[in-house]
This record gives sequence, structure tokens and C-alpha cells, in this order.
Amino acid sequence: MELKPISHFYNKRIYIVPPYQRGYSWEQKHIYDLLNDLKHAIKLDANHYTGTITIHKQEETERIGLSQYELFHIVDGQQRFTTITLILSYLIKKLKDVKELEEDATEKEANYIINKGSYLFRYQIDKVSEMFFRSIILEKEDLSTLDENLYTRNLKNGKKAIKDYFKEPQNEGKELEYLVAIEDKLKFNEYIVESTSDIGVVFETMNNRGVGLSDLEIVKNRLLYLTSKINIKDEEHISLQTIDNINTKWAQILRNLTLPNRVLNENTFLSNHWTIYNGWSKDNQTKTEILDKEFTIEKMVDNPSEMISNINNYVNSLAVTSLHWRFINFPREQNAFVEVEDINTRKKIQRVFDKLNRLSNSTVRPVLLSFFGLMKTKPTDLLELAQLAEIFSFRLFSMNKKRSDTGKNDLFRKCNFFYTTYDSENTIKLAKWYLAWYIDNHGDTDRFELEIEELFTSSKKEGYYTWSGLVYFLYEYEESLRNNEDVKVDYEFASKKNKSIEHILPQNYKAHWKEEVKGLKKDELKKHLHSLGNLVLISADKNSSLRDSAYNIKSSKYANGTYSEIDITANNKTWTCEKIKTREKELLKFLDKRWQLDKDFCSTYPHPDAVEGEITDELSEDFTEDFTEEIIEL
Repeated sequence: MELKPISHFYNKRIYIVPPYQRGYSWEQKHIYDLLNDLKHAIKLDANHYTGTITIHKQEETERIGLSQYELFHIVDGQQRFTTITLILSYLIKKLKDVKELEEDATEKEANYIINKGSYLFRYQIDKVSEMFFRSIILEKEDLSTLDENLYTRNLKNGKKAIKDYFKEPQNEGKELEYLVAIEDKLKFNEYIVESTSDIGVVFETMNNRGVGLSDLEIVKNRLLYLTSKINIKDEEHISLQTIDNINTKWAQILRNLTLPNRVLNENTFLSNHWTIYNGWSKDNQTKTEILDKEFTIEKMVDNPSEMISNINNYVNSLAVTSLHWRFINFPREQNAFVEVEDINTRKKIQRVFDKLNRLSNSTVRPVLLSFFGLMKTKPTDLLELAQLAEIFSFRLFSMNKKRSDTGKNDLFRKCNFFYTTYDSENTIKLAKWYLAWYIDNHGDTDRFELEIEELFTSSKKEGYYTWSGLVYFLYEYEESLRNNEDVKVDYEFASKKNKSIEHILPQNYKAHWKEEVKGLKKDELKKHLHSLGNLVLISADKNSSLRDSAYNIKSSKYANGTYSEIDITANNKTWTCEKIKTREKELLKFLDKRWQLDKDFCSTYPHPDAVEGEITDELSEDFTEDFTEEIIEL
């Protein structure tokens, strides 16, 4: 196959990155690798093979001046193609500033970037990315919106990386050399997909050659491949409509999984959706289930009409659920849970899901996902389920350090039933009972007391200060004091325990604290130092400056701090061991009330049938698939 130079691709052609593709994701390392490949090609005076560009010719054309231009969608290779466009844009802009090169550089710009007002490379992932690409990256239009997303930031970072590369002494002033190298040294394979249905064959080939694709991408490729193979007499348009539906819905899925500061893990989403859509068993492996059992070429051959229907139903469900998954992971977004009409209920739901994201919650996520249809019909039941899930997560995993898969076997097995019958009163009651049973049987206070005792008796632990639930607990206490006043500390800062949590009686106490600890043995001192009553959430990183100060100095600083700090300084002129004990009792009362430690949840949420006995209460020893979302700081 003859290798093509970049000029071949820009011979009366316009390229479009279509909406069903993911956005730009190359980082500095990838960009520098490509630029260094160019550098080596220059030094060696040799060609550099840059891979295959797979493109799909569109039926429509576009006139630019006197010439007719063909339109192509980029099917594979868009990260490289986008990066080359970024590099070309930078090089041409720099060369236009050189007077003797300005005319030639302007001609190059018309060849590669924009010709008579028409863009030759179009980034149509979404409107935000397209406008950003034209105004900020190519600098060809005035900025008309401040909207950004993760992909626009990647584009901006890519542009900066290229600029920084050419600022390095060994590369400075070599813009013309690199432009010539791009045109003469970079060589590509070109593969033109003739029809929409052939895209599926290309994608399935990508699956089989072992390129680094997510499970979500692999599933999409399989669906496109199967659809391209379906041959229903006189019904070719059904196949094309399904391919269009897959691409349209995938564009929605990718947008929904892209939060302002991160992209949600695609494999985690796929697994959670499959659990509610198809069901779950102990040896469940989502990708295997989908590719080897559900969407297979054998099933397509046996019944193509049924396969088309199954593909459309699955893709439609996946798209809807991706929006719900976004709500779960980003409940603070303005339009999250928009289908809940009552604004107060919607805000309550958003707050509870925001709290859930601060806890270990992988066990309850698919359960809650199953009931998102209640947003329209019974939003208060969705709210109550979320509130129970928060108590479940805190009491089992933060209070009692239960294994993270406790309850998964029982809850996951019921998720498909929950999903398909979510609006039934008995189904809602059953889900509440499951959560209640685990709260009563695994969220007990006896286990909590043993956990805390171990934190004080172990020489490697520091009492409540090393309790895994400490940050969340103190933040919830702060919220209880705040009522409806302004927030004084956000959870992002609070989660940095070494900065946000202060020992009032300091760990390294000085002479001015010796009277308060006089006569205490080592183990008694530990109980006071790391008592819940001696720990306070502070509003700023003043830990280092206050750490060993006397109480009167700390108290003056606390007066302008968090509501917890203000509460301490308002009610305590001095700070003694007795004060620590008193405050610990108050905080434990809050723990009891906030997470309802004395409540019999199964009495409040009884099983909808007279006979129970559905709980297996077994740990999932073979549970290997990752259902947890990677935690990334926002």
C-alpha cells in the first residue's frame, strides 16, 4: 500500500471529527513524542511512518471558491490528526510573522487550516468544542462564549505544549524546518470506508487487533459490526437507521460521562448499567456477557430482526442511564435530577447524592440507578432510598469498616428486578427492606465500639484521629451547626485531614498545656489527645501556625473560623480533659441522632411479603469486576 504525505489528505478535502467520537485526550507526553519523531526524521533525513488514518466519505460536498471539496468523517486516527492540525496552526502563525515568509505561510494556511472562510478541519464533537477550537486554538474567530469542558482544556493544554516545545533552546527558530518535515517526512496509510455499514467492520477489526480501547468502545464497535452484517430483504434502511442511532446515542453517552474536570470511568459505567439491564451473577464479567453471550454473530444470523431490536433497546437504555450516571456522580450540576418537578425535593436529592459521593458507595449505586424512573412519578421514594443508602454506606463502611463488598451479592442480584419493576410499591418496599436489613445487622454499634477500642489500644493507631469516618463525620457535624448560613469550609479542603482537622489539646504540647495533662498516664493521655471531643474541623490551613499554641490563642482564631470552631470558643473559656470528655459525649449523641443508631430499621421498612428469607448475607469472594468509580479531586 502506497504511503501518503499530509498534502495528499488536504487536496480539496474537508475533515470532520464527528459527534460519536470522543474528544481530544492527548497529553504533553504524546505531543512531545510526535514532535521528537519529527526531529529525528529531520536529523536522519528519513521518512517517519505515522500510522493509518481511517476516513468515511460523506455524500455531500462543499464549494469553496471555484472548487468543490469532499467531506470526510475521521473514523480512526483523530488524535494524531488533531495534533498535527494544532502543530500546523502554530507553525503557520509563527511563519506569518516573518515578512519574507508571510505570503507562503498564508498560502499554507489556505491549504491546511482555513480557505476563504471555510475550515478544512472541523471539530464537531460538540458545539462548545467546535467554537473553542476555532476561537482559542486556531484564533480565527472572536470568542463568543466562556463555556469549556474537559476536551477544550485538553486542546488548550495541547496548544500550550506545542508553544513550550518550540521555546526550548534546541527547537527555537526551527518552525520552517518542522513545517517542511511535516509535509515531506510524515507518511500515512489511508483507508477510506465506503459506506456507513462498513464502519462496523473497521471497528470490529480494531477490537481484534488489541489496540487500547475501553470496554465501552469495544461494545460499541461490536454493535456497529453486527448491524453492518444484518441483511434483511428490502430493509437495508433499518440497518442504516440503527447505525445512525448507535452513533447518535454514543455521542450523548460520551457527553454525559464527561464532567467539567474529569471523565467518568467508562468500564465502571458499563458494568453498573449491565447489572441493572441484564442482571448479575457471582461470576459476572460484563464484557464477556455482552460480547460472548448477548451480542454475537451467531445470534444475529439466527434472527437478524430480533438482533436489530435488541441492539436499539440496549443502546437507548445505555444512553438514558448514562445521564442518570452523570447525576449520581455530579449531583451539584444545575440541571441534575431535572425530571423531579418539586424544586425542594430535587435539592434534597442532590444533597443526599453529594453526601453519598463522599462515602464508599459502590454497593448501593446500581440499586439507586435502578430506581431513577421514580424521578417523574415518585421522587420522594427516590429521596428516601438515597437517604437509606447514605446511612447504609456510613454505618457499614465508615463506622464499622465492613468489607467493601458486604451486601453486594444480595443487592446486585435484585437490581434487574428493581430496574424492570421500579414503579411497583412492593418493589420499592423490598429495596428499602434490603438496605434496612443490612443497616440493622451490619451497622450495629457493638462493632463500632470494638473498632474504636482497637484504634486506641493499637500502638500504630491514633484513636479517633485515624478513624476512617472522621472527616465525613466532622463535616456532617459542621453542617448541622451551619443550618442555612453560608458555608465556611468546603469538603474538598475538609478531606485533607492533615490540614483541616485540628487537635485542640496539641499532640506536641508545650509548657502552657502541662497543667491540663498533669498526672495522666500514657494510655490516658492518648485517649484525651485523640478523643473525638479534642478534634475540630477548621476553615483554613492554620493547623501549622496554631498547632502547639495555648488555648487562649487558639480560641481567638477559632472565633472567625468554622461553625465548629465558633461553637468551641463560645462555650469554653478554657480547655481541659473534662471539656474534652463533655464534647465527645455531645458528638456521640450527634452520631446517634444523625445516623439513627437506636432505630430498628426493619420495623420501619418491613419486608413487603409475610415471609422473608431472601438474604444470603454472603461475602463475594469471587467478586473481581470493578464497580467503583475512580475518585478524582474536583
